[in-house]
Amino acid sequence: MLCVFYTAPRNANHMQDFSGKVAFVTGGDKGMGLVTARQLAARGAHVAIFSRQPGEAAEQEIRTACRSPAQQVMRFALDVANRDNVLEIMARAQRAMRAPDLVICMAGIGATRRFVDMPFEVFDRMLQVNLYGTRHVIEAVLPGMIARGRGTLVPVASLGGFVPVYGYTAYGTSKFAVLGLAQCLRYELAPLGIEVCCFCPGQVATPGLAAEAQTLLPAAGALKLAGGTLPVEPAIRGLLRGIERGRPVIIPGARANLVYWLWRLTPIRLWNAITDAIVRVALRPASPSADGGAGPGPR
Repeated sequence: MLCVFYTAPRNANHMQDFSGKVAFVTGGDKGMGLVTARQLAARGAHVAIFSRQPGEAAEQEIRTACRSPAQQVMRFALDVANRDNVLEIMARAQRAMRAPDLVICMAGIGATRRFVDMPFEVFDRMLQVNLYGTRHVIEAVLPGMIARGRGTLVPVASLGGFVPVYGYTAYGTSKFAVLGLAQCLRYELAPLGIEVCCFCPGQVATPGLAAEAQTLLPAAGALKLAGGTLPVEPAIRGLLRGIERGRPVIIPGARANLVYWLWRLTPIRLWNAITDAIVRVALRPASPSADGGAGPGPR
């Protein structure tokens, strides 16, 4: 199911086996983060999850998935938007385990609202969590990875980090920025033996996506139809397969890849003409109540 649109030169340090590796997963108590942590545990990794209020149930679910009782599973309360908190908690986690081999930045939020209707605070919070949260986590773990001369960072962007969507002004901005951060970091870190694999899923069937549907703008929904919705488990299997193969950008799902390639190969004037027509049709029956509001992101 996994398709990627380009490959990087093979790196001898890329991760082909998760057994015995230490993996940190932010947002690891629910949605894609929890499934990622569980699948890593099932492949033999030691796993630490981080979220604002990580529950015992999530930790137990990951422990149950472990293939060996010797595997470590830990949870830490952390707010990715708070740099001081991230540096402190990530240092504590590294003392308790060791410097991670793999860090996956799943923590994120979303909102669907037109820019003219969006308070500054909503836009700012999106950037603080999605972009700066990713940046803070990377800052916290890089020294240990550099000292060991290996490791894999997985910033989580989105198909919406390539393809713009109506009503995703804040979310799209944050994910375009995360993708740019990942691509620039790759150049800097590759000579140090550290890989950067940016995860760019389309719609994934998480509880967050179901909640988002309650406030999704009709024009946004119309534009997102083409990419389809991927179940969580195959999306994360695609993520881990991409990490194993050292893919710099990972897009799980055939339909999401089709949308990416259509966007990449279609002249921008033609793309805009088609998507503008979709938006116009979607807006025709719109009423003031359909303008939408802030809602949770797709995780």
